[in-house]
Amino acid sequence: MVNNGKFTFGTFNGPFKTINMLDAKKPLPLSVPKLLKYMRLKEWEAFQIGNGDYFILGAIYNAKLMGVVQLVVIDIKKNKKYIFEKLLPPWKPIVGTSLLNQVSYSAGRKFSFHLHNHLEQDRIRVTIRTQGQKGQPDLNCWFEASHKKEDTTPIVICQPFGPNRALYSHKALMPLTGELEIGGEKIPFTKERGFMILDDHKGYYPFEMKYDWITTAGHDQDGRLTGFNLTDNQVQDHETYNENCLWIGNTTHLLPPIKFSRPDGAMGKWYIKDSYGRVDIEFTPEIEGKVDINALLFKTKYRAPYGRFSGFITDDDGNRVSFDQFYGMGEDKYIRS
Repeated sequence: MVNNGKFTFGTFNGPFKTINMLDAKKPLPLSVPKLLKYMRLKEWEAFQIGNGDYFILGAIYNAKLMGVVQLVVIDIKKNKKYIFEKLLPPWKPIVGTSLLNQVSYSAGRKFSFHLHNHLEQDRIRVTIRTQGQKGQPDLNCWFEASHKKEDTTPIVICQPFGPNRALYSHKALMPLTGELEIGGEKIPFTKERGFMILDDHKGYYPFEMKYDWITTAGHDQDGRLTGFNLTDNQVQDHETYNENCLWIGNTTHLLPPIKFSRPDGAMGKWYIKDSYGRVDIEFTPEIEGKVDINALLFKTKYRAPYGRFSGFITDDDGNRVSFDQFYGMGEDKYIRS
């Protein structure tokens, strides 16, 4: 990703072998040692998993001042949320430096979270176990997603916050199999219904990080795995650089810049549109998710509701793809750190 101290900016369709962001020269306004560059590099690996009945968010996050490991399980039919979360010192969550034969993990006696990244074998495997979480049932799960070329084309970005200051992300929608066991009940995830959206993510974000984002996936009437990723972030020149895309089967359709509006707040309807008539999506939150922290230099105002989508996105061939009643999530994020 970094060659001779400079980032290779662009949008790509395959993984970087080496995500060597610490090798960049002056990714921050001042020349600083590698340790300080590491402290400013925000890193996480996250996923969304679903099968039509359940929607699951998992993330291992290292903000360098603190770490978080989180699993959220939504029972869509019951409109019920289970949340498993642990705050960690920054040296505890391990976020891999590559998706090739590395593991992102947090290992604990009562909360064990492992993301096994094996793109050299075209697969991602998840294993999570929790027990004794206050007010929550015990949980065990395993999932395996296929990153084969016949199953997915990822959108991989290295895009500029500044002249040599970058955001990296590898996002892919993949078919998935596995099993969720929660409160003693076992729920199968089959390839015909199961999916995973992967987000491997690192960035030299500004001191004030902010962005809007939504995602969803599912199977259309023809059985095709379909989904989207839509973001309005702090990257420069959105006409050239953005991570907006439509996934249909194993194809990825790149999309124009988009804008969000929330006239009734985070739990009211969200409206997401572009300027070219290709994106017209509404998001109706049903379950709230939020974090508010205000501690001197560190501040978080984070809204992450779960709910249903309606509307359409037009693919590269001019076909409208409907997303009525697809289930997913959104984020309205502000972090000062």
